[in-house]
Amino acid sequence: MELIPRIFQETIFFFNEVAIYLLFGFLVAGILHILFPDSIVRRHLGKSSLGSVLKSTAFGIPLPICSCGVIPVAASMKNSGASKGATISFLISTPQVGADSFMITYSLLGWVFAIFRIIASLITAILAGLLVNIFGRREQEAELTTSSCQIPVKETFWDRLKSIFSYVEYELLGSIANSLIIGILIAGVISAFIPTGFFETYMGVDSNFWSMLLMLVIGIPLYVCASASTPIAASLILKGMSPGAALVFLLTGPATNAMSIAMVFKMVGKKATIIYLFTICAVSLALGFLLNIFADIYGLSSIILVHQHDVLPMWLKIAGSVILIFMLVWFYIKTKWLNKYEVVEMANKISVNVAGMNCMHCANSVKKAVEAVDGTSNVVVDLEANKVDFEITTDENVDKVKSEIVAAGYTIA
Repeated sequence: MELIPRIFQETIFFFNEVAIYLLFGFLVAGILHILFPDSIVRRHLGKSSLGSVLKSTAFGIPLPICSCGVIPVAASMKNSGASKGATISFLISTPQVGADSFMITYSLLGWVFAIFRIIASLITAILAGLLVNIFGRREQEAELTTSSCQIPVKETFWDRLKSIFSYVEYELLGSIANSLIIGILIAGVISAFIPTGFFETYMGVDSNFWSMLLMLVIGIPLYVCASASTPIAASLILKGMSPGAALVFLLTGPATNAMSIAMVFKMVGKKATIIYLFTICAVSLALGFLLNIFADIYGLSSIILVHQHDVLPMWLKIAGSVILIFMLVWFYIKTKWLNKYEVVEMANKISVNVAGMNCMHCANSVKKAVEAVDGTSNVVVDLEANKVDFEITTDENVDKVKSEIVAAGYTIA
């Protein structure tokens, strides 16, 4: 009976540690959303060049988009003329670390690990993008001559400013809510169940090597967002796992999963997908070994393990936890309960089945795509039913609506 209270205690500890930092990350992400709309991101990623790869990586690093939400964004950029290398770089850098996950990493593992995580993401994304451009140059040149660039949905500065609360509450928090809660619960269970020194005891002297391979095997097919994976990694380090193995999990888990691999294959082809997976695996293991070497030489392991969690006053952490709980409760009430009773009367309802929607970010992207067509109104996206309902003044524009949805990176089912 003592186990359940301990799991509860450990879960509360992790939640209280990450809440205020996650809110700060949301604030930074909201500012980035206002200053840098999607149109700016797409505009700079056209050619198969080093510049496009560097830009796509730089754009992707701070964006708090999960591994399922990044797929349609990348597909839209690809449809708009972005090179395969730039697309792959964006697909890697964006889910691996964002403003929110960076703050959580700092809160649980300290600034050394947080900075190393960003550097690792930069190296992985840039190398993969360059390799894809080098080995797929002929295919890329052929595609550029036949591709038709779609015009992305345009939003004014004031439109983004007015929708900032909705963006943070539904797109950012909504995209990671389930994964974040599950990740914190798993971290609590690990802390309660696994004894300290578990990895050294049961994996022997080569525990660092085997734990990195284990995290690689687990991380590639598993769906876990960057924010949710951080508490899990922190709890594993506290139980004796090497920092390098935790880094492998943080680099592979958010960037890959079974669904995203299938979508990447469809988007950029077999060769680019192989390079994408090989680079993530090879660089993750190499940087994991490097981090362990630095940890041994400079004592980084002790810095990570004794990272001070009392930098911020307790009242501020508790306030952050209360606010985050309120936001989570409101999100679930709004999306799971109230929306079922919000019936919009439509005289001439059009329904379109949309495949590829997996989170609130996806739903909002589809809604924006439909609203971009003149004459549409009362747009309602049903995420669970994978469809969008709307009214339209001219039936001939229905095909335009479908084209906009496809241009946004989704598929008409």
